[in-house]
Amino acid sequence: MEHGNFSNDYFSGLVARVGLVSAPFFLFGLVNGIYNSKLAEYPVLFWVVDVLGWVVLPSLILLYLYKYYGICLHDYGLVKITGTYQRREILNWTVLATLLLGMYYFAFSWLTWKIITIDTPVFSYSNMVPEGQTRYFAIFYLAATAAIFEEIFFRGLIWRLIYASSIGGNKPYLYIFISSLLFGLVHWEKGLPEVISTMIFGAVACVIFLRLRNLLPLIAAHFFIDLVIFW
Repeated sequence: MEHGNFSNDYFSGLVARVGLVSAPFFLFGLVNGIYNSKLAEYPVLFWVVDVLGWVVLPSLILLYLYKYYGICLHDYGLVKITGTYQRREILNWTVLATLLLGMYYFAFSWLTWKIITIDTPVFSYSNMVPEGQTRYFAIFYLAATAAIFEEIFFRGLIWRLIYASSIGGNKPYLYIFISSLLFGLVHWEKGLPEVISTMIFGAVACVIFLRLRNLLPLIAAHFFIDLVIFW
């Protein structure tokens, strides 16, 4: 998705089409909180719908974008690690990202729930974690799917669309605003404090991504933090 020899009109249209193709995933993230509380009464159906929405749907979108637009994993920031130095750098950034994101998220979550005491969550994924042997699989699944697909779509794809577009203004600030706002809104079912704390999480993640242009440390950090949340 580089400018190359294409006109601005053609390129803007391409960005718009890629955004339209990706829209169902963002829409799913916004509306699933409406029916999840009802599906929670039927655990098997809940997990089937969840896999369809958080694994199958985004995977099909990524495959479609690769096949018809040539957008590969590298374009989202999933950069191949080569060499000892780069591995060490990715490891260091993973540790730093986990500490920073965890600190900001848990601090703002605690603070906002102290201030906004009247808000009641509509639904929480933590309540769907079963007991027994399947507990650990469910926790791993929730943490992994959120880390991989949320980071690819909310951080990598939005970054790619904004920086490839002909939008004027300060693109880094626009990227941070749009990415963190959407990321916060898809967590609305857990209440306003969760929206605020995930927006902060998203903003910090965007800053780190703009520094690295590599999504791997953020996926790893997101995964570790979600393991703590769902545990």
